[in-house]
Amino acid sequence: MISADRIRKCIGEELERNGLFLIDLTVSSSNKIKVVIDSMKGITIDECAQISRMIENKFNRDEEDYDLEVTSPGLDSPLVLPVQYLKNTGRQVEVLTTDNQRIRGTLRYAGEEKIEVETETKKKIKGKKKKEIIVSRFSFSFDEIRSAKVLVTF
Repeated sequence: MISADRIRKCIGEELERNGLFLIDLTVSSSNKIKVVIDSMKGITIDECAQISRMIENKFNRDEEDYDLEVTSPGLDSPLVLPVQYLKNTGRQVEVLTTDNQRIRGTLRYAGEEKIEVETETKKKIKGKKKKEIIVSRFSFSFDEIRSAKVLVTF
């Protein structure tokens, strides 16, 4: 069976050289390999094909049969790496915390240890005729986040 570590070593330098990063790599017991890659500018089919060819050239199917899928994260895929949060700064996100708090807002900051999400709510202020927009900022360390995803709006 081909190990995930061997594949990581095989593609690591190529990913780095092309400004790509590895989001996920799984190898099932039936030798089904799935590689999920991305970059700060997005990922192309050609880049996926290039990494796929690199793996196929390194691991001979005649010696050990395997299925291979090299792909980008889908629109509904959760954010898992700090670099993914950085890439999506300024976009609308939904964060579910470990204490089941659900926050929807704009990802304003993404660092190595935490993120900040800004929300806007309209509230009636005593003595005012119109509702006013109240801006709140929430800060979460990565260990406080159960899941986070980019909200896609059309």
